[in-house]
Amino acid sequence: MPRLLTLALLAACQTDTPQQNLPDWSAGYDDGTSTVDTGTPEVPSGALAVTVPTNTGIESRIHVTGATDPCEIYPDGTVEGYEETDCTIDIPELDLYGYGLNYDLTVPAGACEFVVYSHYMYEAWEVGTGPDEVSYEVDATGNIVNEVNSVGGVPYCEYDYTWQSSDSPNCCIGSYTLTVYDAAADETTTYPPLGWGGNPSDCYDGAAFYDPEATFSDDGWPLARIVFLQETAWTRRFTWPELSSRYYSNVPLANHYDPADHEGTLPAGLAGYWAQPQYVVECYDHAEELLGRITLNVQEWNEEAEYMAEGDPNTTGTEPISGEPIDDRNDWATATPDATSFIEWRQ
Repeated sequence: MPRLLTLALLAACQTDTPQQNLPDWSAGYDDGTSTVDTGTPEVPSGALAVTVPTNTGIESRIHVTGATDPCEIYPDGTVEGYEETDCTIDIPELDLYGYGLNYDLTVPAGACEFVVYSHYMYEAWEVGTGPDEVSYEVDATGNIVNEVNSVGGVPYCEYDYTWQSSDSPNCCIGSYTLTVYDAAADETTTYPPLGWGGNPSDCYDGAAFYDPEATFSDDGWPLARIVFLQETAWTRRFTWPELSSRYYSNVPLANHYDPADHEGTLPAGLAGYWAQPQYVVECYDHAEELLGRITLNVQEWNEEAEYMAEGDPNTTGTEPISGEPIDDRNDWATATPDATSFIEWRQ
């Protein structure tokens, strides 16, 4: 599998066989305020860390996944000093749905020549390659008969969801040859290969797309951002607004999943070729050698009492007063509770 950063930067994604091109960061270039210094590199003065703000009025916490350690690494500016960690942000479900998501990145002086960051995204509608052949006959009275991969003389692909509604995307890629037999003229016409017309980026969603500061490639993919630091210290707050203005669930920001809910593997939406299952921060030197990486998961909690007690994030049942479900907003466990279904309009 290509590394996560490359997945966020792929261009020309409508080819039949995806190509693993080198990332093109030019459109996502974020020029920091650093100046070039040809002197001796600084020794890192602290941790490269991700934290959550404490002054927003909502509850959230961050820790190394499966532990209580802070989310931080200590790259020393060399390939030999490479460090990585995987972290989880815990947040109650209505805070995520009704407020949004914030986290802060701190990079110490001396650690990185460049920082590159990219965000979680998933395949909401299944992308697939259409059939190679489409054919039908027109009988002597003008009726369309003997159709193959055609409906009423219109080529049909199961991944073109515009057949369901005009607001749904076309996720059918590849090309086909159309053959039409005209019985009245007793002649067969075969047309040059035609494209199915799908655009895979129209079929994806998630934090990378919902980021208020996102920039996109010509074919609609969110671009990773590269920041030139020249080993200076740098901080940044990442902010996503409330999901309630656009979505029904917490899936667009909550990327956490349990393989047990998906037949021991990824949700189908996170297994797509262009999917990026995590939020990613990477530290590089001048030659694009990786010096450090932090990956992030966002987990929403169904009950405040469980969140405060650091208990069970996935409680179920019925609320005693309202009668509504305790699990008010879908995450991956409830949105697609298997390994084959896609969330589509349920997100």
